[in-house]
Amino acid sequence: MSEFVDREVNHNVSPLVGLFHHQNTDEMYEKYIELVPHSDAEGEPVEIMQYYSVSEWLAHQLKEREEAVTMNFYGMPVWGRTTCGQSIRMDSVIRDIYQEHYS
Repeated sequence: MSEFVDREVNHNVSPLVGLFHHQNTDEMYEKYIELVPHSDAEGEPVEIMQYYSVSEWLAHQLKEREEAVTMNFYGMPVWGRTTCGQSIRMDSVIRDIYQEHYS
């Protein structure tokens, strides 16, 4: 599982997303509405805690599961992670993807 996460999740880009968000909010909302705001399956708003650049393959997998994903945030796929305080390996969506494709 660790190798999977290390291969598919590249970098925490939260500071970069935050910088663009504060400098040009209108452009951020127009171009990357998939990232902000985000709702769960019941339509309830969910706060995005962190942003990670991910592989294109993982971005598609996350998008299929209705995660907050943009395929081209200034040239890279970015996932809006709605949890924090634990390893990404512990996120249920990551575990589900891993189980489906590698178990």
